Amino acid sequence: MTSSQLFFAVDIATVICNVLFGARVLAKRPHLLVSQLIGLITFNSVCHIVLSRYDYRYWIPEPYQWDIGGFAGVLNFARNLTPGLFMILCFEMFADRPRFPRALLGLFLLEMFFEIPMSRVLPEGPAGDIVTRIAPGLLQGLFAAFAIYWTVADWRADLIESRRRARAIIATVIGLNIIGSSVLLRVLISQNSYANYQAHLALILSNLLIVAFILIFMRDEDLQDLLGAATVPAQRRSAPLPAVAPETAAILTRLAPLMEVDRVYQRPSLSLKDLAVLVGAPEYRLRKIIHEQLGYPNFNVFLHSYRIREACEQLRDPAMRRIPILTIALSTGYQSINTFNRGFRDLMEVTPSAYRSRNEVAAPPAPKKISSQTA
Repeated sequence: MTSSQLFFAVDIATVICNVLFGARVLAKRPHLLVSQLIGLITFNSVCHIVLSRYDYRYWIPEPYQWDIGGFAGVLNFARNLTPGLFMILCFEMFADRPRFPRALLGLFLLEMFFEIPMSRVLPEGPAGDIVTRIAPGLLQGLFAAFAIYWTVADWRADLIESRRRARAIIATVIGLNIIGSSVLLRVLISQNSYANYQAHLALILSNLLIVAFILIFMRDEDLQDLLGAATVPAQRRSAPLPAVAPETAAILTRLAPLMEVDRVYQRPSLSLKDLAVLVGAPEYRLRKIIHEQLGYPNFNVFLHSYRIREACEQLRDPAMRRIPILTIALSTGYQSINTFNRGFRDLMEVTPSAYRSRNEVAAPPAPKKISSQTA
């Protein structure tokens, strides 16, 4: 087998794996935004491979080139959407925040504007090269950076095991493919060089290995758990939980007074590992209990539910009307006013100052009662 035949086989295998993975995800939860984003990203990956057979035609023997007719612009546009879509996907899966940042959405729209309309208007030259190649490539690198941030920021706080594994896979995909394709191939390496073609082949091969690994080793139940975690908070689930085992009941019995009486959530640097030591249980087991028995997808969400409840009690107390909001935030375990404001707004849908100023205010959602009979 010649090198041209080998690389052609790699491209075909990568197309097949992407199609199978996208179809598998969409078949599970077709109406879920995360599923639709994954399906669109896999489709764009196929567009990238097809278009590359045309872009690198100078180094590909004629029998292995693909004639794409007048679809080069459409395929290129789809290919260059991938970093922005990955950014949105990682936010939806991992950020545990209700609203996608508008500024990043605006930059995503700007990048799409650079990719198609501006490329048809600006003439070739330094200015056109900056606007249509370098600027979009740097924006794509920025989108990949935000995607990596949301993927790794709350890694240890994530209570869903399948989602923790997905973080590792997605971080690898972003690092090797998104940043490589956006910055390496579009900015750092000359697009008309053989070195660019060689880098492209390395990235395609890495993509094949990753997608094939996912197809082979990701079980249906892992995929279902992963997609289910991206819908509504797990504490809203209506499905019955399994019966509490004696060992689990004992851990819940020790956890309840720590949270309700000792209020250990007021400790600013409290981590899941610290709480596991206080409870006297392995960290992995406590992670599973907080998720499966109490219904929280993230340890930070678990802490927020207690901290915001106490903050609301203080904000509603007439005797504490003159106490600064910063003092209340620090007393409930927050280390900065920005983190407190964001957590408060996410849960209560108003700012702390607006909540305090209302004559009639709603009580916050109460944390789920911890007991040996939780399930």
